[in-house]
Amino acid sequence: MLSRFDRAFVWANQFVVGTLLLIMAVLVFANVALRYAAGISLPWVEELTRYMMIWVSWLAVGLAMREGAHIAIDNLQNALPEPWARLLRLVVFVAIVVFFAAVAWYGWQYASFAWRQQSAVLRLSLGAVYMAIPIGSLLMLGHVCLTAHKLLAARDSGDAQAQAAEFSVL
Repeated sequence: MLSRFDRAFVWANQFVVGTLLLIMAVLVFANVALRYAAGISLPWVEELTRYMMIWVSWLAVGLAMREGAHIAIDNLQNALPEPWARLLRLVVFVAIVVFFAAVAWYGWQYASFAWRQQSAVLRLSLGAVYMAIPIGSLLMLGHVCLTAHKLLAARDSGDAQAQAAEFSVL
């Protein structure tokens, strides 16, 4: 059941990120086409796509972690005996959880503080833009917790590179 939830969680995250990217591409293309074909530019497109890019970045950070797209330095854990390497992975796991929990908390505080501020063109709440930080951090926590078994599992030295690509936090 957990693997079904995990797949649904990843699918939903990918769907939202992909949809936002598609909307951004269509809006930017339309704005460029209007600028060159008709000589007009829609100022709200620039602002909206900028804020959408912020949301895409924060929502995709957990997906990138799952794909091994973050920088991984695993020389130390590969040089350690397995019990010490496992302890190091546990320490890193706890540090990641604490870090993203703190980012989520302070991101929530900042978004709440900025809720009444408005963007220049669309008059959107900047708090809604900054909500990408706590939501993206909570999604990252979800991804980290759902893949914790990969991080904490014993690792064969011949399989170290494949595992680092699956979970690149060290």
